[in-house]
Amino acid sequence: MNILQVHNKYKIIGGEWTVLEQEYELLKKSHNIEQLIVNNSDDLKSLSNRIKLIFTTHYNRDSKKKMAGKLASGNYDLMHVHNFFPLLSPSIFEAAREAGIPSVMSLHNFRLIHPNALMYHKGKIDERSLQGSAYRCVWDGVYRNSKLQTAVTAHMIEYHRKKKTWHRYPSAFIALSEFSKEKFVEGGLPEERIFIKPNFLSDPLEEYPGLKISEEKQNRFLYVGRLSNEKGIKDLIECWMENTIDSRLEIAGDGPLKKELEKKTRRHKNIRWLGQKSKKSILKLLSESKALIFPTRCYEGQPLILLEAMSMGCPVITSRIGNPKNIIQHGENGLHFSPGNRRELFEQVLYLNRNNMIRMEMSRIARKSYLHNYTPDHNYRKLMEIYEQAKLLEKKLASGT
Repeated sequence: MNILQVHNKYKIIGGEWTVLEQEYELLKKSHNIEQLIVNNSDDLKSLSNRIKLIFTTHYNRDSKKKMAGKLASGNYDLMHVHNFFPLLSPSIFEAAREAGIPSVMSLHNFRLIHPNALMYHKGKIDERSLQGSAYRCVWDGVYRNSKLQTAVTAHMIEYHRKKKTWHRYPSAFIALSEFSKEKFVEGGLPEERIFIKPNFLSDPLEEYPGLKISEEKQNRFLYVGRLSNEKGIKDLIECWMENTIDSRLEIAGDGPLKKELEKKTRRHKNIRWLGQKSKKSILKLLSESKALIFPTRCYEGQPLILLEAMSMGCPVITSRIGNPKNIIQHGENGLHFSPGNRRELFEQVLYLNRNNMIRMEMSRIARKSYLHNYTPDHNYRKLMEIYEQAKLLEKKLASGT
């Protein structure tokens, strides 16, 4: 199969880029695959381009023309889009239809139904745009604290709702979980064309010779991720500062709250800041920790750190919210607590601290969960099934049946 991967790369590389590259490496073993990548860092340097973006984010004719040229230059069987925002726009799906090429879009975030893609604002879940108008979010500047930028993204959402774009394009969507699919359907996307395929992770025990799952856990709980409000890192810090916990909390990552929280905790003997760490170092930390704590306050996409934790037999204590509550089964491969509830979080930490046998069983199930659901082989089979469905759906959509 000849596949074209398409992606609008952000200035700050995140999980979407990681998934794109993983799928590229997976697919190139058996298929001919090319990439069309546009980059915000390159294309948005000039003031004129940034101004132009205000009028083209919802529909970019130049991008459609560029995509038509690319598709005409190769004998592609399928186009797989990971992100079109903000440079490419949904116009690229029209180019694929006109070229007679099936298209698939991965729904890594909630951009099609909420202006900031998170459905989270000022410490709370924000679902105003799911069934109501996305313009309701403009006054609050939910996207980058900017009324203008929020208006641009809200216009994109409402323009395509009015045009019923998502009922015509692409051939198929990929949601990361049943929860995500439900939200997209609630926001107006066609249920029958949304297929569920989680992200995946190469087995670290095969990728890194010598790495192993440690049977002897160090006296620590681990946080890995962005240090920002929506991630719940303040809740986690407060939990350790308000309660007597005999285990260390070790924090790896960076973000806007780092300086503030480091200053706040500098005299706390059981909170340690690790800074940025390599992937191999994180995997080793996970294998030796009692649990990963994931205290997010937002729905999330499908954080790779949860898959990494399970692959290393590390139970996860996560907020009972969105996709994380689906990935981590309470009492099996981890534990849940109510988002923002520091008392519940403390109780779950205490529970794992005091119950070695239960923690060991959760570690075993965590590894099993990874092997059954998130390996490259499992992901490849699901992806091929979706591609075949997309081809069938494209024939129906193109013919209007």
